[in-house]
Amino acid sequence: MRYLLNMKKFLILLFVIYCLLGVYQVTKKLPRGVNYTSEPIEVAEEDVKFLYDLTFENSDGKIVSEQMIFKSIFNLIDNAQKYILMDMFLFNSFSKDKEEPYKELSGELTAKLLEARDREKNIKIDVITDPINTIYGGDRAKELDMLSGGGANVIITNIQNLRDSNPIYSSFWRIFVAWLGNSTRAGFIKHPFDGYGQRVSLRSYLSMLNFKANHRKVIMADAGEEMKSIITSANPHDGSSAHSNVALSINGDFWKEIYKSELFTANMSGNTLQETPLGLKTEKEATSTMVVRLINENQIEKSLIGLIDSTTKGDKILITMFYLSDRNIIKSLIRASDREVDIRIVLDPNKDAFGYKKNGIPNRSVAYELTKKSNKKIQIRWYDTHGEQFHSKLTMITKGKESFVVLGSANLTRRNLENYNLETDVELQANSNSVVIQDINNYFEKIWYNKDGKYYTVSYPIYKDESVFKIIMYRLQEFSGFCNF
Repeated sequence: MRYLLNMKKFLILLFVIYCLLGVYQVTKKLPRGVNYTSEPIEVAEEDVKFLYDLTFENSDGKIVSEQMIFKSIFNLIDNAQKYILMDMFLFNSFSKDKEEPYKELSGELTAKLLEARDREKNIKIDVITDPINTIYGGDRAKELDMLSGGGANVIITNIQNLRDSNPIYSSFWRIFVAWLGNSTRAGFIKHPFDGYGQRVSLRSYLSMLNFKANHRKVIMADAGEEMKSIITSANPHDGSSAHSNVALSINGDFWKEIYKSELFTANMSGNTLQETPLGLKTEKEATSTMVVRLINENQIEKSLIGLIDSTTKGDKILITMFYLSDRNIIKSLIRASDREVDIRIVLDPNKDAFGYKKNGIPNRSVAYELTKKSNKKIQIRWYDTHGEQFHSKLTMITKGKESFVVLGSANLTRRNLENYNLETDVELQANSNSVVIQDINNYFEKIWYNKDGKYYTVSYPIYKDESVFKIIMYRLQEFSGFCNF
């Protein structure tokens, strides 16, 4: 009897600790630099350029990829002389099936960085990435090993300093698993991302189920006496090499905000960045300027909701998005439709993920909600994917002569926007007639209307899904954080 009473007290104490840990990990103070927004920075109109990758079916029925983003990134690296800083979420050559990837992006990027080291002996290179590339300590990352061996400062982000998005599970993990660490020795479970990779430990899978990440995709490098930056939705990942993505290339002082933000990330991970060539003169005289701000984590949601809620009748909202599920964004869009704002959205149908088939959650359930609650005033089309993903993360809001763009790594989901992941976006404010705004508008109209005999998108009914079960599943997953979106 005494044994049972002691066991009962122990279980009660354990449950209390479990609950308190969960509350703490959801509400704990954020690491320095998380949830950051920069001061507005003026840049010359000619120093901002919109880039995109698109995979589509042409008039001959062939699948074609038009790609700009990594061509620009490789060109940036080729011209660097003093400093390169890169923070990329997926940086690996993992392949789930036997099909060859469209491009060996991770290998190309690794080779470019090593060539820069060979060409410029004094160049400094900082590479920040997510522990998913080492399967959370359960495997070697050959690309990262090569860069580290070649003299680059490689930093694996300590994501456990971030808040927990799914505390019901993560509290269990922190109490019973985290302290065990991990090992790169072959385990007994099939590699989760590579059909040819070594087996990994159970600890890798248990770590993965925390569902948190350094999800950023940003690079900056010098070009002689000028610094250039690219913020994108694209990963240097072989399995993602055919994905459709977007990016903004920005020259000038914006790089200083990227460096500051990434220095916080390095410090959070027990590391630091190398010293930058601070003497670079990036200021320019320009007759026409636009304004950019670096925005991270929850600041992205605040920016978007502020912009959407400020729209009035006749304004225009264009969105291209891989995942859309954040309840605050959804409510804001529905309110805007009530004000007769023109809203058009292109979504990924959420049917493909690196060799796995998906069930359409969350986008199909969200699309149904948006069309129903707006009485079809919110118009939606699906990007017609062929095994790859429509991985774009772009919102443009036009209010007469002024337009705003929010673009970068963040999907419009709870995890991406509520300080659980690390995310980096750029907010751009520009004249609606500027070249970059017109380029973004032309990009959207091209895929919306399938221009030039190319097939990018299909109508809403093609993937329409009114399943009540899926709606309930999406809402539970979004609320609990136990999901991959």
